[in-house]
Amino acid sequence: MITEAKLKYALKDMMKTLPLGEINVTELCKRCGCHRQTFYYHYQDIYDLVAAIFLNEDLSKMEAATDVKGVLKGFLAYAQSNLPFLIATYNSAARDLTEDFIFGKINAKMFSLWSERGTEPKLGKEAIRRASRRLARLVSDEFGNCFRTQNLTPEGFGKKMRSTIKLIEECMVPAILTMSKKEERDAGGKTFTSKKKESGL
Repeated sequence: MITEAKLKYALKDMMKTLPLGEINVTELCKRCGCHRQTFYYHYQDIYDLVAAIFLNEDLSKMEAATDVKGVLKGFLAYAQSNLPFLIATYNSAARDLTEDFIFGKINAKMFSLWSERGTEPKLGKEAIRRASRRLARLVSDEFGNCFRTQNLTPEGFGKKMRSTIKLIEECMVPAILTMSKKEERDAGGKTFTSKKKESGL
C-alpha cells in the first residue's frame, strides 16, 4: 500500500474514536510507520488530507443510479459505511469540506441525469442547473443535520435518512422541478416581451 493510501486509511480509522481536532500529524505518522516529513511531502496539514480523501471516495452506487431515488439511496449507502468519518469531519473545522463534498456530488450527478436526452424533466440547461443545485443544497442540509448527532449509529442514521429520502423524492423534488419550470416559462415570457418592444410591435 502506498504512503498516501496508508495515511488516508489511518486517518479514517483514527476518526472512529477521536475527534478530528485531536488528531495530529505525529500520531498519524506513528500509526502509518512513516516520518512527518513524508506526510508534509504529500499534504499541507490534516485538513488537506481530508480534502484528498473526499476527492477519491467510492460513490459507484450513486454514479450508477438512473433516477433520484437511486441517487439518494446510493449516497446513503456510502454515508452509512463511512459514518464515523463524515460525523467527525462535519463536527470539526472541516465542516465546509463535508458540505461541499455532498453538495458537489449530488449536484453533478443530478445535472448529468436530468440533462440526458429523453429523460424527465424536459427543461433547458439553466433550469436543470438551478434544480440540481436546489436539490443538492437540500440533501446536503439534511445529511448535515444527521451528522450533528455524534453518537448516531449506522442503523439509526439509515432509518432516519430513508424516511427523509422518501419525503424528498415524493414532495420536495416535484416542488423543485415545478419551481424551475415556472422560472423557465417566466424567463421565456420576459425575453419574448422585451424583443417585441425592441422591434416596435
